[in-house]
Amino acid sequence: MSNAELLSLLGVRPGAPALFELGRLDPHRLVEQVGAEAANTVRAAIELGRRSLRARDVRPRLRTSREMYLYLEPALAARRRERFHVLCLGPRRVLLADVLIAEGTQDGCLVDPREVFGAAFAARASTVVLAHSHPGGDVKPSEHDVVLTRQAVEAGQLLGIPVVDHLVVGAGRYLSMAEHGLCDF
Repeated sequence: MSNAELLSLLGVRPGAPALFELGRLDPHRLVEQVGAEAANTVRAAIELGRRSLRARDVRPRLRTSREMYLYLEPALAARRRERFHVLCLGPRRVLLADVLIAEGTQDGCLVDPREVFGAAFAARASTVVLAHSHPGGDVKPSEHDVVLTRQAVEAGQLLGIPVVDHLVVGAGRYLSMAEHGLCDF
């Protein structure tokens, strides 16, 4: 359907300015252009369009480790198996994708760094946050966790996609490896 046909459905007579131009007019000028009834309909249609656009973009901003934990907690807490996620973040730390990379056993999970950065490239991420669960509840990172973080940080530096944190989530709590200096290699 053409713009003119859509405008006619709103009660706007032929020859009126285009919709984007109508949206910029002050209310009195809009009434002069299309009439009072059509002006109300046009304003309602424009507002519905704005709300629709805002409703589709409800991606959270994850600026702090606590915000990351609160976002991840439902996916990682109270699980019997260790799970490993990568949060792909865009500019201003807007979440672009949350990808489950691996699920393992109660005490371990094999993670392929290619999967981590493959997800980051697919999401066109600016930065990534790694996160995994410890089903036993202890959030102290294992030696394997530290080695994996080091490898991911180094790979991220080479690829231009920095790893900004690695969260370990356990029974109602978390540990931010960045806050403990374990992401600064």
